[in-house]
Amino acid sequence: MYISQDERHIHFSFSPVRPAVVEIRSGQKITLETRDASNGQIRPGKFSAVNPKKLLPVTGPVNVTGAEPGDAISIRIDSIALAPAGYTWLRPGLGLKSVEMQAPYYVKELPVAEKILLPGGFALAPRPMIGIIGVSPGEEISTRYPGKHGGNLDSVDLTTGNTLWLPVYVPGAKLSFGDVHAIMGEGEVCGTGAEINAEISVTLYLHRELSLDGPVISTPDKTAFLSSATDVYEAVRTSLDRAIHCLIKKCGLSEEDAAITASLAGNVRICQLVNGKATVSFELPREVMTW
Repeated sequence: MYISQDERHIHFSFSPVRPAVVEIRSGQKITLETRDASNGQIRPGKFSAVNPKKLLPVTGPVNVTGAEPGDAISIRIDSIALAPAGYTWLRPGLGLKSVEMQAPYYVKELPVAEKILLPGGFALAPRPMIGIIGVSPGEEISTRYPGKHGGNLDSVDLTTGNTLWLPVYVPGAKLSFGDVHAIMGEGEVCGTGAEINAEISVTLYLHRELSLDGPVISTPDKTAFLSSATDVYEAVRTSLDRAIHCLIKKCGLSEEDAAITASLAGNVRICQLVNGKATVSFELPREVMTW
């Protein structure tokens, strides 16, 4: 199954009333083309007519047969193929550091090869990841925002070989994908990663009556509970509470022992700080939690 980045398949919000492009069965793989976060609007020397309403495009939605509210969907990321070049930029007010500039954007093109050449001659291997994966919540929400539905999580763990778990809020789930990065530092502190067009392949699974209260990422090494909030401390507390609740429920620990285990074995990581809400990941190693 294949979905191109044709205009008919591109949108800028998660909406319960948007019709699905395609419906697939649990266990079926799908490949999607995605556009870079600027939707082609921001390039070196080309940024004078940026339409903010056309930023952060996603491809979809994809329905999963039989998915109903109260179920969960897991998305295994099978591959991420990158375009030949990505783009990164600064804009005053974007990110944690506001740089004084002579133009409204400072844009760099980043060719993608065995290494990505950063300013100053630093060279790093590509680390492809998917910034936006989400289901439709019960009401429309912009692709800019992260939340319990997933959305603009910008977690570097959304990469090949890992699996994202999301709750289902509407029939079919209505999954959409976008905002791929060739490389990005955790926190995305100055507003962008290496924003790039891509082709991604994922396998979707339906899990009936599996109650989730937000995104979970499972990797070979850990289980990560993601939460988003306008206040970073609130996001940390919520992701920690979710991890502790899971230790109580899945492992039979008391609340006291679950809290001690989380404090000794868990790690807090900041995924992003630039999408209107901060996204935080609280992670438990596989020795403690397998999902």
